[in-house]
Amino acid sequence: MPPKKKKGKGKGKKKGKKKDDTQLELEDKFKKTMDEIEALKDHLAIRRELTRRSKSASAEMTRKKEEAEKELEEHKEDQKAINADMTRQYKTMQTEMGLRIHQLETELGRTRSQLSSTEAELKKSYDDRKKMIEQRDSEIMDLRLKIDSMEKAYENVLREALDNLMRKLDDAKELWEGRSSIIQGKNKQTLLDFGLNPLDI
Repeated sequence: MPPKKKKGKGKGKKKGKKKDDTQLELEDKFKKTMDEIEALKDHLAIRRELTRRSKSASAEMTRKKEEAEKELEEHKEDQKAINADMTRQYKTMQTEMGLRIHQLETELGRTRSQLSSTEAELKKSYDDRKKMIEQRDSEIMDLRLKIDSMEKAYENVLREALDNLMRKLDDAKELWEGRSSIIQGKNKQTLLDFGLNPLDI
């Protein structure tokens, strides 16, 4: 009987030891699971922060782009106003010069008519009147040359204004595309630094 009691006690110790090992193993698994959960929480928090920063940067770029587009639109409106004013001034000057030419041509025709009908009477002042006619012809020619010059100058101003506007639009586009690429590159590098794939976000 005593030997049987000893065997019973040995089995109890083995069972208790096995139970302790199982408990420790469960605790280790539980701790490991909790650590993984905390790591996942940290990972999600970092991911949310990067997403928030990316959205904030995108919103800022969108705002700046809208401001630039608004500024360019205002510049275009100003340019239109300038062009409209120049067109008005040109037309006014063209009208005034046309009237002046018409007046001079009418006056010249009248003077020539008087010369033909009163040639005998105007012989003494022939040289003076001839000089006056030459001066008026020269003035008419000058006015016509000025009109031609103004037309060319107006075309050059319009062409230059349109070229400047197109250059500014191209410069603004390149600027915003460059800044957008830099910000995207920084965000990608930040994600890579945290072990994240930008394509997964």
